[in-house]
Amino acid sequence: QRAPEPQARQSKALQAKDEDEELDEQEDDEHGETLCGACGEHYGTDEFWICCDICEKWFHGKCVKITPARAEHIKQYKCPSCSNKRSRP
Repeated sequence: QRAPEPQARQSKALQAKDEDEELDEQEDDEHGETLCGACGEHYGTDEFWICCDICEKWFHGKCVKITPARAEHIKQYKCPSCSNKRSRP
């Protein structure tokens, strides 16, 4: 009677793995539609991207001249467009 238990656990583990793979695919699809706010090109996983904390648009680091090392020291990133906007009284 103990034999079916490990099989049941194994099938649950396989189901969990499938769900994880589906989540990964959803993330890829979500990022695949992301466009750079500067150049308009699509998201690439091999490129550094940064998000503006004001308008929440994503940018290639190279398009806004931000390196990953420099980004680590930025508390709140403002894209060029938001940086040029002046707050109104």
